[in-house]
Amino acid sequence: MPDAYFGKPQSTFVPGGAHIAIYLAPVFEGGLVVFDVTVSAARGRWLPWAILPFGGNPYEAAATLADLWCEGAVSDLALVDVMSVPFQAGGWELAIVFRAALTQAPGGDETRTPVVLPPGRFDAIGNFDPVDLERWVGERQIPQEAPPPSENKGLIF
Repeated sequence: MPDAYFGKPQSTFVPGGAHIAIYLAPVFEGGLVVFDVTVSAARGRWLPWAILPFGGNPYEAAATLADLWCEGAVSDLALVDVMSVPFQAGGWELAIVFRAALTQAPGGDETRTPVVLPPGRFDAIGNFDPVDLERWVGERQIPQEAPPPSENKGLIF
């Protein structure tokens, strides 16, 4: 596989190109907030996202997304994942994902309607599987007690 060196910034996606995208996983009262988008070019259910500008700061870009999509009602903004995702026409996306804990549900606008999913409900969104979304929404609960040790010690050499 070749090393990844990138050319000059472009104004749009190019076949075989690469980009860095910032995604926001908004969480309100334990439920993931997704947005039903009605604009014909992007119709469907989405998480807030944007392409990171050349030389941009990922955390600042995530904060801007939270302001634009969630009206800035954020009590915590944390990096939760970085993923390598194949993209159209042989391209590649580096997805940087932030969780935004919201203090109130977003109001939406004429082109996007927020939907707060019930806690524990996760459907595939875009390139992301339900297990990814579950991981981003919150920490897994760790049992308070360790299970009893097994009597089966396995093979000993």
